[in-house]
Amino acid sequence: MNLHPGRLTFILLMFISLNTLHAAYPEKPITIVVHSKPGSGIDITSRQLANIARKYTKATILVENKTGGSGIVAMRYVLSKKADGYTILAVTKSFISTVLLTKGGVKMSDFDFLACMVVDLEVLITNRHSSVRTLEDIIRDARKKKGHQRWLGPLVGGVDHLMAVETWDKLGIKGEWIPYEGGADALAALMGKHGVVYVGNPVDVKGRPDLMIAAVAAPQRLPAFPEAPTFLEKGYDLKSEVLWRGYALKKGTDPEAVRYLTDLFRKISQDEEWLRFIHNTSAQPVFIGHDEFTAMVQTNQQKAIKYLRMAGILSNAQSGGSRHRLLVAGLFFIGLLVSLGIIYRLKRAAISGDSVIALVLIFLSGYLYYLTLDFPAGKLAQTVGPASMPRLWIYGLFIFCLWLLIDKMRSPGQVDDSKRNNLKNPLGLIALMVAYLLVMDKVGYILSTFVFLISGSYLMSYRRHWIIFVAVSGFVILSYFAFYKVLQVPLPRGVLFE
Repeated sequence: MNLHPGRLTFILLMFISLNTLHAAYPEKPITIVVHSKPGSGIDITSRQLANIARKYTKATILVENKTGGSGIVAMRYVLSKKADGYTILAVTKSFISTVLLTKGGVKMSDFDFLACMVVDLEVLITNRHSSVRTLEDIIRDARKKKGHQRWLGPLVGGVDHLMAVETWDKLGIKGEWIPYEGGADALAALMGKHGVVYVGNPVDVKGRPDLMIAAVAAPQRLPAFPEAPTFLEKGYDLKSEVLWRGYALKKGTDPEAVRYLTDLFRKISQDEEWLRFIHNTSAQPVFIGHDEFTAMVQTNQQKAIKYLRMAGILSNAQSGGSRHRLLVAGLFFIGLLVSLGIIYRLKRAAISGDSVIALVLIFLSGYLYYLTLDFPAGKLAQTVGPASMPRLWIYGLFIFCLWLLIDKMRSPGQVDDSKRNNLKNPLGLIALMVAYLLVMDKVGYILSTFVFLISGSYLMSYRRHWIIFVAVSGFVILSYFAFYKVLQVPLPRGVLFE
């Protein structure tokens, strides 16, 4: 078959163009997405990596911060992009707890783990001027206090908390985890002798002469801290507990991009400037490739599940997600209707606006208690955690409403037609409450709660507008700071704010 010269030229040009496009990676800027604010450990590490990468690639590498949800926002952002290798997620070990404890619709298996670049050893830190300084002191003091030894660190259910729970398990002791909003606050508390042990990393003792390392979870002693013993030499199997930092891509990324980035990260890991930078942070530079990194993440996830459950933070109730919560909400609503029917059948005169509201609040308190099973809470008797305060409120609400309902049933009085008509308002409040529970995940806690409380106030015929607005705004702001900021409860943010 004869081809026209023009057609042949066109086919050749198309073939060359296709090959050029295929080999062009990277032809546009590459973005590293960081889940925390500028100045955090992973942010500084990523910016240094991007700076050193200029030696080995002509591609522009940018760092973009997507904060919120302890990493869920950043993970979702990366998953929303094409799997073309131009969006990289900076990952840390803390993401495992984030995925396990929140309902973000994200799994660790959604990512291809490209390379682990840094490991930071876990250590136990004590106050040099305290009576509890060494590992032997810690064990002796813990047994003496019978589970009431205070361990300090950031957050509940985080990497350091899990290290504490694992340490208790390996040493055969128990303790109380006292969470702080940040590591600096927890270290200040240790220096003020408000606790016995801080779980952290070697860099935490730099510039703090009042602190010392009691034990290191490493195979050998650290050259920078030769006086600090390892758990192994003390006879305890804690030899490779690290806080790692690495980089991942959306699963299914083009193999060409994966090969290119793997080679680039390997070169950076061997760069002298990079090695000096990591050593100056008292961490260890490494290069752990895809297969080994993936296996490490999977192992860490299984261990995290074990110790989150041991701490009472992770329960089987957390595996159902939003659909499971909707099902439970429906069951509570059906139970409410059945209870109303039974009361109406047995003691019709007891049905009034007050008794209906009391019964609604009883079932609502039960549902709210169910929701606290999702909070990274810990055992109330042993761990100070986010579920403690909500459950105290729930207990009080339940007891008060039960007393009110029993009182109304014991002395119902006469219910005339006007009072029966007033049942429309409580029933409307029930419908509003059900709608509130159903949309909270999608709309978010703050907006849905604000609308629910204002609508409920007007539904119950309260008309002092400015009082309603001020009271509702104050409650929403207070609950936001109490739960989200102080207690670290992962409140639903809603699709508009993520």
